[in-house]
Amino acid sequence: MNDKPEHHKYKRRRAYYILIGVVLIFCTLILNGVFSGTKDTVYSQEPLQKSSAGIEDRTKTGHGGWDGPILFYKGNGKPVHLILVEKAIQKLHLYRYDGRYHLIKSYTCSTGENQGKKHEEKDGKTPEGIYFNIKAYRDSKITLFGDRAFRLNYPDPFDDLECNRGNGIFIHGSNRAIKPFSTNGCVVLSNHDLADLDKRINFKKVPVIIGERLPYRFEPAGNNMSQFIPLFKKAMIPKHYASLKSEFRYIILLGFQDRVVALSAIRIKDAGDILGFSRLFLARPDKNFLVLLKREWNEKKLVKESG
Repeated sequence: MNDKPEHHKYKRRRAYYILIGVVLIFCTLILNGVFSGTKDTVYSQEPLQKSSAGIEDRTKTGHGGWDGPILFYKGNGKPVHLILVEKAIQKLHLYRYDGRYHLIKSYTCSTGENQGKKHEEKDGKTPEGIYFNIKAYRDSKITLFGDRAFRLNYPDPFDDLECNRGNGIFIHGSNRAIKPFSTNGCVVLSNHDLADLDKRINFKKVPVIIGERLPYRFEPAGNNMSQFIPLFKKAMIPKHYASLKSEFRYIILLGFQDRVVALSAIRIKDAGDILGFSRLFLARPDKNFLVLLKREWNEKKLVKESG
């Protein structure tokens, strides 16, 4: 039992060395203007302490805050929503972004009883990163979770890279009074507050960013990531659609420390009018490098309006 912490350090160190190797490969791809070999997957349907100074220093800007959370946004004129959870102050914040950030509402929440970033099953810690709802439960029979629950995609590709383990992380309601730092790792709100949040957004479409503290600058997205957009567009489309005519309805880049997630909705006209939803998970060990870890792709057939 005494060697367990050293074992985790070894796994994280090994993952770091693997990451550095992939960075060198990715740099070669950038120099050659190629994005190839991307893996297609479908969205799942089933239900440390503080970050090291090295990571925090690497992601802070000269203004004293982190870039983001939106690093780049080009869309159809519609605003996007973001959920930000700050574990240190036990708050869940709902933001709207339409070129500027607007705080809609903050809710009291509870997170893991143990401090730090989740690494193991049953460690009582809440994960940190950029997550998405993969299944919603609005059934009053789920008494353990209050009257509704929203499962997050932990562990995601970043967690897999870091060898973070465990599963079953939810944002869920509670029939009891909310006590700070009292969960097994989930983010918990009162039933009333979660119902209020649920009616304001479409949970399936809203990124959930969780951190100990989230000192973002909350300034409009700059153009520092625009140089990567042509590469992102190529990487977002599966090979079997690559030669067909496509229309990008929006592209959003989200950042949290050394993690970047790119989101897009893409209309593939020559494939019988398919609307595809693409996610790229990219590690950013340095501001000048991005490492593609995984692509997720989901699609649906567009229905033509009659008349």
